[in-house]
Amino acid sequence: MVSTMVKAIDSVTRAMQVLEKLQKTSPLSLSELQRCTGINKATLLRILKTLSLSGWVVKSLSENKYSLSSSVLEDTQPKSQEARLAEAGAPVLDDLYQRLNWPSDIAIRDGDRMKLVETTRNRTSFLLNRSSLCRPEFLYSGVGRCFLAFCNSDERADVIHTLRKLPNKEGKLAHDGIWLSQMIEQTKLLGYGAQQVSYYNSRSVNGLPIEAIAVPISESDGTLIGCLSLTWPQGSIELSHLEKRIVPILKEATIQIVENMP
Repeated sequence: MVSTMVKAIDSVTRAMQVLEKLQKTSPLSLSELQRCTGINKATLLRILKTLSLSGWVVKSLSENKYSLSSSVLEDTQPKSQEARLAEAGAPVLDDLYQRLNWPSDIAIRDGDRMKLVETTRNRTSFLLNRSSLCRPEFLYSGVGRCFLAFCNSDERADVIHTLRKLPNKEGKLAHDGIWLSQMIEQTKLLGYGAQQVSYYNSRSVNGLPIEAIAVPISESDGTLIGCLSLTWPQGSIELSHLEKRIVPILKEATIQIVENMP
């Protein structure tokens, strides 16, 4: 009886040690946690799984790192909306990959480009850029076009004003008001942003084009908080299948993401 009690206390002590490390420095990879706690890998994995199932710890899909959940930090170190969106989206992206077998991203605005805050790109081999550091351009990417179409008018004006200052191809295109209006209206009509097929920054490892679409992630009052995208090699999904099956699945996923938001 005494031996059983000692084991139980040791387990709690190790779990508290992990939580304390994550509270001081977060996020941390498994190897980083192992180094700073001294807990062997097998035991540490069991602790992290238990803490994850209990809602204390979350794991990033894109970086494979652990951090305390937003609910734990709510009263002490509240997470940014970006971090909360990534946390809420991780299990949804995981489920999407299991269902569709193609990678998906959650993206937000980051100045004059979009930024991936969570992704399952690391599970596929056909993409050149599988990093969460990927920053898609507004006027060529699915997430950028989606954001422009579904954000509020003030932010849209700010994005366009910012793009027109760029000394590049996108900056020049941003001055074409007629094209911009048509692209935005078409995106609204479709309900999703479609990536330009010839987008030079989006190629497969074989140099072939890839396709992508993105749907808005909006709060109940319509406020846009990000975009959810899906990417696949060109020609792998027919348009009819995309609109009848894929788009509804993505839209359902955005609802789940918002419901998961801490």
